[in-house]
Amino acid sequence: VDPVACIAWYPTRYDAKKLFGKENEGFRTFENGKDRNVAVMAVFAEQDSLPGATIEDATLLKLCLDEDPRVKDAMVKIFPNQNHGFAHNLAKRKKVMTEESDLNDLDRFTIDDGYGGSCDAEVACLLSTAWMETYTRVFLPTVGSPVRFDEDESWSRIEMNAYSQIEKRDIRKELEEAIANYEDIEIDFKRMSTSSSDFLDDLPQQYKEIEEEREKIKQMLIEKYQMSPDDDEELFEQKLQRAIDDGALSSVMLDAYLDGDAYW
Repeated sequence: VDPVACIAWYPTRYDAKKLFGKENEGFRTFENGKDRNVAVMAVFAEQDSLPGATIEDATLLKLCLDEDPRVKDAMVKIFPNQNHGFAHNLAKRKKVMTEESDLNDLDRFTIDDGYGGSCDAEVACLLSTAWMETYTRVFLPTVGSPVRFDEDESWSRIEMNAYSQIEKRDIRKELEEAIANYEDIEIDFKRMSTSSSDFLDDLPQQYKEIEEEREKIKQMLIEKYQMSPDDDEELFEQKLQRAIDDGALSSVMLDAYLDGDAYW
């Protein structure tokens, strides 16, 4: 087997120093003779007591991975307040949900069979999927700095954020409150863009009247200040500034002159 990426969930029965590190006893090259270049991710549970899967084992494994020149990237994470097998509860949850249709939205995240389990299982699965997708991609391979050297140091730390402790948001309740507290406002047509739109078939009469008035004043100003499409930017700005200084531009007309669809 010549893996380019691998993931271990609460591993047991292994010798970290023999597998990884400066003095490892593993193979230096792939079968084709090229140097090994592997990305390794490992998931641990804080309350795990099985040999190989404890906090101390996780710390040692991370040290060995960081020292091993064959490892191009590594991420070791310890999920707080979890026990051995917590991530596998995700698969078991799906099986139980098909057998017990009365599970509600909260129950599906809190199946407890003595092995821990919570939405941390979802996080572990998502991280694992992202890891494999990142480092096994052949077409348009991943570029950039390794995860362990990312500017966000939370990825290189061995402690995992306690997502299971984060308060769950009631999105439906938030939406209902937003709708109940919504306050409608009166539209100020004077602040609307003067750009025409094919999507506006039935414009309010008030809007049409404002547009007609703008067009009349614009044509009057063009004639009065001798504005021309042939004016360069500097000359046009001089004429426009003169019109502003004379008070010839109202707040409505100023929007029209600065709009991207103005004739110049």
